[in-house]
Amino acid sequence: MDEVLFHVTQSLEALQVHLHSGAQYGHHLLHNYSEQVHTYAVEIWSGPRCAQIQENIQHAWQWLLKCSQELRRISLDVLNLQQLYGQLMRFLGAEMSRTSMYFGLLGFVLGGVVGVAVGLSWQKKQPHVPQMKAVVCNSYRGSDALIVIEDVPVPVITVLDEVLVQVKAASVDLVDLKICSGYGRVLRKQLSRYNNNVVGEFPVVLGRDCAGIIVDIGQKVNKFEIGDEVWFAVPYWMPGTMAEYVVVKERHIARKPKGIGFEIATSIPYAGTVAWDALVNQAHLDSVKTCDKRILVHMGCSPVGCILIQLARLWGAHVTAVTTLRGTPVIQALGAHDVVVCEKADIQNQLASREGFDVIFNTEGSVAYQPCLKFCKPGGFVVSTETSELASDSYGFLFRSIYAFWIRIRCLIQDPFLWEAEKMGPAVLDQLAQLLEDGSLQPVVDKMFAPQDAELAFQHADSSEAIGKTIIRFRCPQLLKNTDTNKKLTDSTRI
Repeated sequence: MDEVLFHVTQSLEALQVHLHSGAQYGHHLLHNYSEQVHTYAVEIWSGPRCAQIQENIQHAWQWLLKCSQELRRISLDVLNLQQLYGQLMRFLGAEMSRTSMYFGLLGFVLGGVVGVAVGLSWQKKQPHVPQMKAVVCNSYRGSDALIVIEDVPVPVITVLDEVLVQVKAASVDLVDLKICSGYGRVLRKQLSRYNNNVVGEFPVVLGRDCAGIIVDIGQKVNKFEIGDEVWFAVPYWMPGTMAEYVVVKERHIARKPKGIGFEIATSIPYAGTVAWDALVNQAHLDSVKTCDKRILVHMGCSPVGCILIQLARLWGAHVTAVTTLRGTPVIQALGAHDVVVCEKADIQNQLASREGFDVIFNTEGSVAYQPCLKFCKPGGFVVSTETSELASDSYGFLFRSIYAFWIRIRCLIQDPFLWEAEKMGPAVLDQLAQLLEDGSLQPVVDKMFAPQDAELAFQHADSSEAIGKTIIRFRCPQLLKNTDTNKKLTDSTRI
């Protein structure tokens, strides 16, 4: 054991000696390198090029000192009141006394003050910008961002084919709750650049449809006149309709059905166009192909579901609807042949006991999509009417920049509204209006709210108690026409 300790001690001593020698050698090398670097630096600094640079710097410094001294001398001469007074007296002559000069200066000051006051009084006053009440979201933090504000600038006609609509009623749609959480924010931000009435990202006016009266028109509007009653729907990326006034292009609107109030009529445009798109464009059904089809409407008490039931029943289909217990009488009155109450028993067991369906319309979203598939006949399919998630909302900086460039190119080729023309255009609205006028389609309105109760309206529409549409009714004051804006628009058109 002692021998082992002896060998270990010898090894440690040898290692210590080697480390000490290495440290000394490293210190010696570092010292030599530092000396060489210092020598090189001195040689460079003492070289002819560095000497020239030093000389130029000294000349520049001397020039700056000379300029500063000259400026100081000139400023002292200018600020020398006695010398200035003497020069002034020589210029004016000996007859000018100091008292007269003081009075002259006082008159000059008073004249300047009076001139400024007169100029301010003659300054052109800024035209008064009318303001309106609107239901908006002021951020993308969810339903908490939903507020009612009364200082939103009233939109103005900036394009010759636009109309200004005084909104009488607008309906609540759940897609607006998604908008409050940021749905479509990237596309909306890009397209807002082409809308002269949108300034900044917030506030975002909510509402996807409305009914109202035209109160002003552009010079190229041919199909409508002031006083016409109209209705229309807008996609999620456009400014909303839940405001006292809305500006929209002529080709976006249609005439409101006759004999129907504004509050009742506004329950149809958005839900009706979505239902029509699902039935006609996605399911490829019509009054001939729908006959004898077995159709299931999941959550038939929703706004879209109420219209789907009636259209499918009108076109000859056998309609089964899933609904709440509270909505059962309404769904039966709308013409459903079979009603499945979701509170009574397991829905899947109830549907499994029935014959398969040719088409299932799912109005509840992606959660119910997969369960619906197993109740289809062979060759049957499911159509979802809920808005799907947008990939653009999750893009990073690179993909968002590429997407923004693509949107700009597409806007140069085609009006953005034409992207949704087949779904929400006046052609579909006119067909829905005809069905309303002849009694084939019945609007379903659950509750009406005032704008200041918009938060309660959205809470009700999002609850299981809602049946059909929830309406917000506007009672806006008469708008004074902004003649200055119209005159500028006319003048720019002539140019």
